[in-house]
Amino acid sequence: MTDVQPGSAQAVYMALRRRLSDGAYAPGQRLTEMALAADLGVSRTPVREAIGRLLTDGLVVPAVRGVVVAALSPTEAEHLFVLRADLEALAAELAAGRQAAGRLAPAEVDALDDAVDEVEAAVRTHDPRASAQANLALHRAIGAAAGNPFLEETLHRVWDRIAVTTVANLDDPHWAGAITEQHRAIVSAIRAGDPEAARSAAKSHIEAARRAYKPLG
Repeated sequence: MTDVQPGSAQAVYMALRRRLSDGAYAPGQRLTEMALAADLGVSRTPVREAIGRLLTDGLVVPAVRGVVVAALSPTEAEHLFVLRADLEALAAELAAGRQAAGRLAPAEVDALDDAVDEVEAAVRTHDPRASAQANLALHRAIGAAAGNPFLEETLHRVWDRIAVTTVANLDDPHWAGAITEQHRAIVSAIRAGDPEAARSAAKSHIEAARRAYKPLG
């Protein structure tokens, strides 16, 4: 069953971005208009438009036929993680500040705890793709809790560039096992309404992720 509206280039674009960030397509995998159109159950026209946007986003790169899923070089990964560390630190700080000010709903904080539990449960299944999806969902939830749509939009672009190779990295049992404790430290600081602790925990987590990251480019 298709997950997009027939003929909607925006829906096709969002569906393909979601699949890329979920690890449905592996770095270096070739994608063609025909195959994607058949997979999504749409015509090739919206797929062509969506691919053009994905090229601009840097999520795919041109190939002899179609495009291939982008893989980050070590230098690109380093640049992204430097940016990500500061952005996620700010997101956690803002989320904790909102909690301290009483502007974060209890349900939002509970959802963060639930998201941490979901990452832990996914890691226990030893399914790297499920772990990567749960991990990204938690980070997106923290970004949303920050309450700054411009920050969240920027984070989405950074996450999507990194996410296409996250599945391979979460196949590392040592790193996958370490992230739960780090996630709980971030969420605990947010729940406590401690912006400084939340910022520090988030930045430490992303810096640890950078050290564990294995670029595939």
